[in-house]
Amino acid sequence: MTINETTNAAQAAEYERDPVWGAMSHPALDNIAGGSPPWKDHIYIAFWDPANEAYGFLHWNSSPNHDTTKVQANISLRGHQIDIIEPLSPQIDHFSSDSAEFDLKSQITYHHERLSGTLTMAPRFAIIDFGPGGSLPSLGDNEPLQHFEHGLTLAGQLNLDGQDYDIDAVGFRTRTWGYRDDSQQFAEYFFLWATFEDYAVGLIKQLHPDGSQKTGGALVRDGIVHNIVDAHLPKNRAGFAQRVVVDVADGSEVTLHRGQRAWGGWCPIGLPERNGPAFSAYDEVVDWTGPSGEVAFGLSEYGQIRNVY
Repeated sequence: MTINETTNAAQAAEYERDPVWGAMSHPALDNIAGGSPPWKDHIYIAFWDPANEAYGFLHWNSSPNHDTTKVQANISLRGHQIDIIEPLSPQIDHFSSDSAEFDLKSQITYHHERLSGTLTMAPRFAIIDFGPGGSLPSLGDNEPLQHFEHGLTLAGQLNLDGQDYDIDAVGFRTRTWGYRDDSQQFAEYFFLWATFEDYAVGLIKQLHPDGSQKTGGALVRDGIVHNIVDAHLPKNRAGFAQRVVVDVADGSEVTLHRGQRAWGGWCPIGLPERNGPAFSAYDEVVDWTGPSGEVAFGLSEYGQIRNVY
């Protein structure tokens, strides 16, 4: 745990409960009062290991009152891919499904007919709290979402279709909880997490229902969280960010230049079927070049509501 000027009382209490991960392992709800708006406990983990050609997007959506619950593992190992999507019943501090076990802390185990093995995570850099900045839209007049992000290392061995693959990756994880329906509140956003050797950049720029655009996140280095106040996104011909120009709260500016895509895929977040506007998101792992020529990989996500139906 890193205590710094951005650590508030709520974060400190989370670290009392879990000294390693803090809010990242916040317990989920397994029941809620009848008639409540949709509640989601959401965990997303992304990792990349270019040396071993190993990439993964891992999802857990738990809800006591909304049919978006699922476990997903979208993994590519030296070009061999698997995409698992299966039901998840509401659980508090251990997510267990037909093919996966996750203790919400450091260990993920798969026992699928095609995929088996264990992955172990450890924290890297400092935790980022997106709540105080107000960048995430609320669902109507309900309380704002709680959203945290943390860099990580992830290591282990997976067996896919009878072949063993070693993984020694970096990446990040998110933990979100609160009243949420992506297809109603997330009109459009850009998400980025990039992991460099001695710092990371994590941000979300959201289009709010009133038309305003708000950015939250931070640059984390040496255990210090430097809040991000805005990000500017010049696009290429396909509409992907060609550069990300980050405005830091201390007045400095950090520009990241897009390189080549290593891997990507769609991110199914919403209901299994929906008549009407529906949320859609695409994730890609891309190499980014920083201000001093340093190069690192990161994940960017493009989310928006598709209104034609």
